Amino acid sequence: MSSTPLITDSHCHFDFEALDPVRDQAMQRARDLGIGLIIVPGVGAESWPRVAEVCDRYTECYPAFGLHPYFIEQHREQDLQTLEHWLKEKRPIAVGECGLDFFLKDLDPDRQMHFFLAQLELAQQFDLPVIIHARKSTEQVIQCLKKFPGMRGMVHSYSGSFEQAEQLMKLGFYFSFGGAMTYERASRLRKVIARIPLQHLLLETDAPDQPGSRHQGEVNEPAYIDEVIEKMAALLNIDQVKLIEQTTINARQLFGLN
Repeated sequence: MSSTPLITDSHCHFDFEALDPVRDQAMQRARDLGIGLIIVPGVGAESWPRVAEVCDRYTECYPAFGLHPYFIEQHREQDLQTLEHWLKEKRPIAVGECGLDFFLKDLDPDRQMHFFLAQLELAQQFDLPVIIHARKSTEQVIQCLKKFPGMRGMVHSYSGSFEQAEQLMKLGFYFSFGGAMTYERASRLRKVIARIPLQHLLLETDAPDQPGSRHQGEVNEPAYIDEVIEKMAALLNIDQVKLIEQTTINARQLFGLN
């Protein structure tokens, strides 16, 4: 794909420890594939320095800072003040990863909602897009977003219905998809993807998690996005180059990157 437009991995935890032994090699494989832009979202206050370090080290990487609902019990009220400081001083491209996870029953929903709304307020304050995690919570996420007119962002690894996607598109949101769609069992997800306009789609790996079917059981990495590109282009019945080009345009528009 070296002659194609630069590929964007719109959601990749390139700072995670699972990639420590192979990070330089993984970045070289990403470059060899033609990846020119990687969005690296933070998941908790302790992760933000690692995110910043990785993004300083690799010019392809751009940081976002947020408080992930999966780690809700680790987050402290003071982290919101610290986040405000990081947004002001570091000027990331987004607030995130934030959101709601009602799939895992031991994650306090009220506490999740508190931290999610607080982060939406910060995103509005700093005029930044949000990177949202929504698992079994798409409807609740939509209702939260409606409280913040003009909010923009992406729902990563989208798993809601097409009808919910329509509501999110009206709010100015994009949807990223990764390895999950490459499995044959993902028929419902594929039907949703096929109906979303290309102007609202993004590519992602969510590395080191959610590898595609060819790399099941492996540590995921950005270069494995090639399988996502192949499957999504076939699903949409479009050329891979067109898919790469438009999804990169979408990412640049959303995150304000030239």
